[in-house]
Order: sequence, then structure tokens, then C-alpha cells
Amino acid sequence: ELEPYPWLDVAVFVCFFPHLVAGPIVRGSDLLPQISRSHRRDPRHIDLPRASYLIFGGLFKKVVLSSYISSAIVDPVFANPGLHSGPEVIFAVWGYAVQIYCDFSGYTDMAIGCALLLGFRFPENFNSPYTSRSLQDFWRRWHITLSFWLRDYLYIPLGGNKGSRWVMYRNIMITMLLGGLWHGAGWTYVAWGGLHGLGQCTGHFRRQRRKARGLPAQSDAPLAVAWQRFATFQYVCLGWVFFRATSFGNAFAMLDRLVSGWSLPSPDVTFPVVLTVVVGIGTQYVPEQVSARIQDVFGRLRPVLQGAALAAVLLVITTMGPPGVAPFIYFKF
Repeated sequence: ELEPYPWLDVAVFVCFFPHLVAGPIVRGSDLLPQISRSHRRDPRHIDLPRASYLIFGGLFKKVVLSSYISSAIVDPVFANPGLHSGPEVIFAVWGYAVQIYCDFSGYTDMAIGCALLLGFRFPENFNSPYTSRSLQDFWRRWHITLSFWLRDYLYIPLGGNKGSRWVMYRNIMITMLLGGLWHGAGWTYVAWGGLHGLGQCTGHFRRQRRKARGLPAQSDAPLAVAWQRFATFQYVCLGWVFFRATSFGNAFAMLDRLVSGWSLPSPDVTFPVVLTVVVGIGTQYVPEQVSARIQDVFGRLRPVLQGAALAAVLLVITTMGPPGVAPFIYFKF
């Protein structure tokens, strides 16, 4: 869909380091026009406030929130669910939802921020996915560049929503099953993709039934919206059980303990664990105007004060974070 670009521009696009390892998935149409010699960047107009917010916010999500919740409850419970109670299992599942979001969105935020410091704009990759009201909405907010890739290179070539309803459901299932398999050659990934495909088909069927009865596709009543968000998040967490589990046996042991282990003590459900889960999910409900206001205040500071503020944030992150370097989850996919 693009006219050929000079070989040097293409080489810069292929080698541009911020997006090489795990995303966001940057297409030629996103970056090549920005690399073109006709597109000059002015170093005096770099969006430093937004770049700093993305880089340091992403670093906090990864180093502090993701690393802590992983070592505090996620890894121990998934390693041996039979030794843990129902509350510990549910917080481990919620904790993994926080861990993978903070890990991956933290990485892509830093990648987008680094590119912004160099004068390049990457596409958005996360948009408060745990506030979604349906699985279709979730995939519009989670790993957005992968969702578009799956749509354009799998779903649409398969036929998309053209044809009968059952053909469309087939295309959704094939796309999500292959999307699961893309993450790794394991049946648990296929099960994760299948759950999301089944959930999307079910959601589409229910929306069509509501339209046939003369109702809106989704109710916008406050209680209905709250229920939609709660139910969607719990279903996404069910998928995360299979995504994180080392085997089907491990996944079903988690689900079994979730039902049968509520009479046991829960020493791993500590206040810091609960707080991390609440912060990891709750911050996604913070209005965008708040982050815009923070960036505006930072941008008005003198350079010396900006440096001092960033140094203070970095000190907090390194103090609260674990020793060593924690690998990113998505590096293995």
C-alpha cells in the first residue's frame, strides 16, 4: 500500500531500536513518512513532558508494580496452587492481570517515550484495557497494534464479517486461536485464544439479539456499565489463568483451589498485595485530564527543576524496586 522508499529510510525503519523487541508493532505507514528526508524534526519542539511521563510512568509500572506483585504472590501461587487458599489464588490471578499489564504497557510506554524524544510518534498500544465493557472493547484497548495486525492480516483475509453470521464466528475463532498460538507453541496459549474467541462470538450474538428486540447493543445504565466492566475483567482473568499456567494441570489446579480453598488461611494476601492490585487496576479509571495536567505542570518548570523532579522519581523507583534487572514478560513471545 506504500510507494517504495529509499533503501536508507527502510534500513532506519527496520533498525529503529525502540520498537524492535516486543512492540508496539510499528508499520511502514506509521514510521516511514516520519523518516523521510522531506519530514524534518525540530529539536526545539520535542514533547519532553509527555516523553518523560511515558518513560518514568512505564518504569514505575514495570520495576515497582509488576516486579513486586510477581514475587509477592503470583509466582508462588502459580508454582504450587495446592498449597494456597482460595483468596490467595484469586489475588494471584488478579495480580497476574496487573503484572502483565504493568509489564507490557510499561515497556511500550517507555518505547513510545524514547521514540518521542527522538521526534518520532508511535501508535498508541494500550488504552485502559481493564475498563472494557466487552471482550470486543478489550481488544480495542489491549495491545492495540497487535489487534490491528490480527484484523488486517488474518481476520479480513479470512473474510471478516462478510457472509453469514456463522462464517464470521468461524473467522473470529480462527483469528483468536492463531493469535494465541502466536504467543507460544503450547496448548495453554491456544486455550487462551479460544476463550477470547468464544467470548467475542458470544458477545456479538447477544448484541445482535438485543438489536433484534429494538434495544441498544449495550445498556448504558450506570449499574449495567459497572457489571459489564466487572464481568469482562473476570473473564479476561479466566483467560490469564491459562496464559500464565505452565500446563493444563496447573491451570485446573488453580481453578479447583479457587473453588475449594476458601476455608484455609491466606497469609500471602497482605496489605501491600491488595494495594498493588487496587492501584494497578484503579489507575486505569483515572481521567486522562489528570495525566495531561501533570504533563502541563512539568512542562512549565524550569529545566533545573525538571531534572530534579525526574531524579526524585527515579530515586523512588530504584528504592521501591527489587534488586537486579527483571526481564520483560513479552520478551519470550
